[in-house]
Amino acid sequence: MKNKMAIIAALVLASTSVVTAYAVNSEKNDGSEPTNIKVTGSYIDSKSTTMSVDVEWEEMNFTYFGGHKVWDPETHSYTTESACWWNEPKEITVTNHSNSAIKAQMNFTSKVEGLNGSFDDDVILLETAEGTTVDAAPKDSTHFSVSGAGIETNNTDLGTITVTISEDIQ
Repeated sequence: MKNKMAIIAALVLASTSVVTAYAVNSEKNDGSEPTNIKVTGSYIDSKSTTMSVDVEWEEMNFTYFGGHKVWDPETHSYTTESACWWNEPKEITVTNHSNSAIKAQMNFTSKVEGLNGSFDDDVILLETAEGTTVDAAPKDSTHFSVSGAGIETNNTDLGTITVTISEDIQ
């Protein structure tokens, strides 16, 4: 009997309680009408960036002309005249298949002291490939050549070209 009385007492107390609730951007409601809350959403057009770039290059084999070796009878040795690198720039082409504009940064690290490597352009900027066909993807080229210190043997490791690709955010 005590349990029934406790439940009845709790129901009486609950039915006599008045609770008023307030919310931001709402009107006061006396309880005679239902409260309607307008629900809205915002749309953000989100796309993931996919980086896809082709880098192609000609064979990076350069020729050093040792010059004309002339015998010097007074020193019993050869002297070299007109030694030089043959001017034969090699092409590097970058094609952008990404849905973002890209930046290709070229860098040469020499393994031969005094040897220099240079590019026509060490940065290639390409627009997004969105809206293009595969055959018409944005592409550009630069040329690389060497100068400076010579070499004395075939197949000498001259260095490394590094091509760093990043999204071109402007």
